[in-house]
Amino acid sequence: MQLFDDRARDSLRPKNESESTFDYYNQSARPSIVELREILESWFSRYPESAKKNLCTRFMSPKYYQHAGAFFEIYTHELLLRVGYEVDIEPAVGTMATRPDFLVKLGGQPRFLVEATLAGVPSEQKQGADARIGVVYDKLNGLDSPNFFLEIQREGTPTTTPPTRKLLSELSKWLASLDPDALQASYISGDYDKLPVYRWQHEGWDLVFTPIPKSPELRGKTGVRPIGIDFPGAEWLNTHRSICAAIDRKTKKYGQLAFPYVVAINVLEDSCNNIDIMNGLYGKETLAISVSSDGRVETRAAQRKRNGAWFGPNGPRNQQVSAVLIATQIHPWRMSRVTPELYHNPWAEYALPSSAFPLPQCIPDIEAGRVSHEPGQQAGNILGIPSPWPLPDAGGTNTGC
Repeated sequence: MQLFDDRARDSLRPKNESESTFDYYNQSARPSIVELREILESWFSRYPESAKKNLCTRFMSPKYYQHAGAFFEIYTHELLLRVGYEVDIEPAVGTMATRPDFLVKLGGQPRFLVEATLAGVPSEQKQGADARIGVVYDKLNGLDSPNFFLEIQREGTPTTTPPTRKLLSELSKWLASLDPDALQASYISGDYDKLPVYRWQHEGWDLVFTPIPKSPELRGKTGVRPIGIDFPGAEWLNTHRSICAAIDRKTKKYGQLAFPYVVAINVLEDSCNNIDIMNGLYGKETLAISVSSDGRVETRAAQRKRNGAWFGPNGPRNQQVSAVLIATQIHPWRMSRVTPELYHNPWAEYALPSSAFPLPQCIPDIEAGRVSHEPGQQAGNILGIPSPWPLPDAGGTNTGC
């Protein structure tokens, strides 16, 4: 069984917004995609045959987050093998019928368990809105705009499919009325306030289009996508809560376990940093401020709320989890740049030795009230990802798809 079809390919186009990630990978002939398929097929070939069908079905899913979850399992499995472990798939090890992803062995002896999961998956409502936006953007990218690229600023999300035919007609007429040379002069002089804009609304979804004049050599060329810059609206992110929720979901899923247990988390929110992770694990950091009777503002030392995955209202919790292996946005085009870090649980029932992974690690010292970040090997080197990565595509550009 293979992840991808065995067929001839000749398409070098970029991915469409509404196209599933798997379908694009499966049909593209771009050099970077060809190399990616070879890498993933090699990794998939090391999976046991009995476990391939379910994993392949999820990897081929038109739903992005199903596909992303399957990719992260393939990635995590290969990383464990490259470190030097043997890996059993979905072992019967707990006191419940459900099974974790991996039992990791060394010399045939069980060492620890690993469950791979995602954090920051949008709601079904948000996914539906994103799909509708993707359809509109594909239509916009098919617009004949010989003289201009488009900058798009957007607020809100569409609750129903927008009437794209009317939008394209109005936008085409507006662009045809503009003089690219006059607008280019405004850009050069810095008179951005003089740039015209086109506003369009649909059921709470607001779009503002600003024309960007094409260079003379690009004007009139066909096959050039008009969307040049996209500014999505601001939104509140609670990355620390996503991390905490991912650990909570996986802690008791398998009942009592007799081995150290690691939850590998791929955080999909690109804003995730060490502060978010520490807030998710130990509780959100707060700063207490009080005002004295004479009006002086007094600031106390920072402290943490009792709302973390490892420390809650009643003290240590989720002690079944020995550590979490966390990375931000592990996807095919970041495999050479992003390395997961192992965060140890100081109150774990079964401690995971720091020697278990050669990756960077965060090791707590509860008595001293601090943690230390220890360096380790880069995941891209362990996995043997080519350099540069992704490979240059036709025209000398790298793809992020």
